[in-house]
Amino acid sequence: MAALDLLSLHHRQLQVVLEQITGIEERFRAFWVNFHNHTLDQGQVYPAGYLHQMNLPALFVMHHLQPAHANVEVREELVDDLSESVKLRESLLAKFIRSVTALLPAPEEQDTLPLEPAPARPVRGYPHFVHGVTEKLFEIFKGYFTPEDQEQLLPLLQENQSPSSPLLFHGNGNQLADAFKQLYEANLLVGCLKGELEAWISANFAYVYRKQQSPLPPNYLAAIISSYAKPCQSPILDVRKQPDGTYSVFPVVRTQKNYTIQ
Repeated sequence: MAALDLLSLHHRQLQVVLEQITGIEERFRAFWVNFHNHTLDQGQVYPAGYLHQMNLPALFVMHHLQPAHANVEVREELVDDLSESVKLRESLLAKFIRSVTALLPAPEEQDTLPLEPAPARPVRGYPHFVHGVTEKLFEIFKGYFTPEDQEQLLPLLQENQSPSSPLLFHGNGNQLADAFKQLYEANLLVGCLKGELEAWISANFAYVYRKQQSPLPPNYLAAIISSYAKPCQSPILDVRKQPDGTYSVFPVVRTQKNYTIQ
């Protein structure tokens, strides 16, 4: 269904469309959990039935997919392309949802119920870092961003000043998500729910994939931050509990790749 097809629909029909889309969003969330749980370390060989292990045929329409026992070679390039393809389709779905939502009428005024209390004003949380964490996090993060993005990174972390465009992380998307997850679980990042943190990351960050900017959809992030998916195999920081019960942030020395921007 195209956005133009929605113009003639009654608002109740639009609500039904949104309810149906929710089921599609659940499929994307399930995909990302499976994807992160079946990600292999660099150099490991993917099994021939990899797509079936991720339950892909049950989530999406798959034409001409070979059976799990077929002698098919699954390369890392295929896995990367699959990830980017799903992200693209998820972004298109998000745009479609915004189009549907924009067509819904504003809530009608309740003149017949003057005593009814006004609806609560929605409040959206965003991450606040405990004392000393922001500066340490910036020192770890800055090597993954260009000098231009570094200038906007610190105000974003300190005061939630939104950048002019998503800040481009020169590393893997799961590394960035894992860093924020570790901080959240150690209570070094407070002031928001996990879903709000995922939306905040998605709005303010992107990452480099094959020399191009790639988005970080909330469902991709949720599969890392809000689930028990397989931990990131190449983290960029480590949150450790100290003898006094507090937590401290340490950079992880990288031996295989160097994303530092010169």
